[in-house]
Amino acid sequence: MGIKKKLGLGMASAALGLSLIGGGTFAYFSDNVTVSNTFAAGTLDLYVDKEVVFEVGDIKPGDWMEREFNIKNDGNLDIEEVLMHTTISGDTDLASHLNIKILSSDNQVILENVTLAELASRTAGDNSPDITTIRSSKEKLPVGDEDTIKIHIEFLDNGQDQNHLQGAEISVGFDLEATQGPGEEK
Repeated sequence: MGIKKKLGLGMASAALGLSLIGGGTFAYFSDNVTVSNTFAAGTLDLYVDKEVVFEVGDIKPGDWMEREFNIKNDGNLDIEEVLMHTTISGDTDLASHLNIKILSSDNQVILENVTLAELASRTAGDNSPDITTIRSSKEKLPVGDEDTIKIHIEFLDNGQDQNHLQGAEISVGFDLEATQGPGEEK
């Protein structure tokens, strides 16, 4: 191979090497965009307008009383149902003589012919399958809506001697629990 060919081949090799180095540092335009995401959980907030619904003394067999209270959805999620857990302390024998009836705002019967003692035993424990559902005639309680719940209690006169109940006293707690509806596409 002649010197001219060797020199030409060397120059061609050098040019190829320079073009490879130059090609590796070739500049181009680019752009980056960030997509931000935010997730916020909703809230269930059940408001009840009264802390004490019944405070009654000197009752006797045959007496009855009816009271009402309002519930309101102050959260930002619809309330599917309102569950009621009932607790009793004191003379549970008296509770077995007090019959409860629960009505919705449009006087639909939600629960009836149950004594307070039966109701408390039915709703004992957190996972009881028989927890009483307090619902209005509406399917759910939408955000901002309210409903009236009526409770009618009667001291049952069983036609027998009930003297052992004189002076008996009980405290009854109605613990209301709001629950959400099923998940949905957002």
